[in-house]
Amino acid sequence: MNASRNRKLLTAVALAAGPLFAAGFASNAMATIQIQLTSGGFTTTNTGAGGIVSYSGTVGQWSINTPSGVSLGPGTTSIDLSTINATAAAGAAPLTILLTDTGYTTPVSGFTMTGSGHIVGSGGGSATFDAYTDANTPFATTLHIGTLGPFTGLYAVSQSFNVTPSSNLYELTEKLVLTTTGSSGVEWSTDSSTVGNVNVPEPASLTVLGSALLGLGWVGRRRRKTT
Repeated sequence: MNASRNRKLLTAVALAAGPLFAAGFASNAMATIQIQLTSGGFTTTNTGAGGIVSYSGTVGQWSINTPSGVSLGPGTTSIDLSTINATAAAGAAPLTILLTDTGYTTPVSGFTMTGSGHIVGSGGGSATFDAYTDANTPFATTLHIGTLGPFTGLYAVSQSFNVTPSSNLYELTEKLVLTTTGSSGVEWSTDSSTVGNVNVPEPASLTVLGSALLGLGWVGRRRRKTT
């Protein structure tokens, strides 16, 4: 009888704890991170490995030095377009930089976008940062998370957005648009990141788990007394 009761309690604990541990420790089934740069009809795409991608070179009238685009995992929904230096000649067409990765599985309750940057030396222009999720397709812009900017000078801002993916497997795409104005060109130095806000188990779920664990401990105590 005691053995049967213990099996039932262990089953109850497993059923209660399973979804909680899955939510807490789900890993990101990372795909291949990619970066795409477009300006004035010119486009170049680089594919990375191990969650890191970079690009250094020219696109149209822009010269770009991108030390890294980073996608974190497992267990962390985060993508970062890190430390970009982009220099444009006067009159250059806008530069659009897309950073993307797919296969995220960790449940999130929204996203926090963080951006910072400044113009190096003289010159003028703007920087606008957007983020997207959903679809689990590289470079997809199905569901707009939010926008930071446009900024025309020094900026450092962080904002949370109540947007959640509609599927278990989802993608993240960051879009940074840089422009130049005036006759002297511009040099931008920027950093942009998007991080998922991880769901916290509901109090009711924690209560069920706690009750099951207490019940198992009580039965074990009774068994020790009867033996």
